[in-house]
Amino acid sequence: MNDDATLFEIADELLEYADEDEERLVHAILKLAPGTRSELLTSDFLNAYQVYLYLFREIPDELIIDRLLLEPASALQRGVLLEEIDLVDLYLLVKGEMPVIQVRIQEEILATFQGRDSHHLAIRFAEEYE
Repeated sequence: MNDDATLFEIADELLEYADEDEERLVHAILKLAPGTRSELLTSDFLNAYQVYLYLFREIPDELIIDRLLLEPASALQRGVLLEEIDLVDLYLLVKGEMPVIQVRIQEEILATFQGRDSHHLAIRFAEEYE
C-alpha cells in the first residue's frame, strides 16, 4: 500500500486481499501503520463486525454478528449494542485501537471495561449484576 493511498483505497485493498477470510483481514489490518489503522477502525469503510474480529480475535455469537454487520465501524465511536443480558446492555466502543465495553442500563453507564478481555469481563459483570 502506498503512502498516498486514501483510506477508502486502503480499505478496498484490504478487503480484496482478505476475500472473505476473516483471519486474513485481521492480519492485514495488523500490518497497517498505527495511525492509519486507528482511522480505519472507526471509518465507514469497515463494518463493526470486522473491527470486532480485529479487536478481540474471536467470533462472537450469531446475534452479535448480525448486529455488528449492520453497523459501520464509524458507529463504534459512540457505541454499538453488542448484547442484552438480563436488565443491562453491553455496548462496544473503540478508543484509538482499544476496545471498550460499557455496561449500561438505558443511558446510565454501570461499568466500563477496556482491552482484549473487556467483552468477557463485561459479560461476567452483567451476569452478576442485581
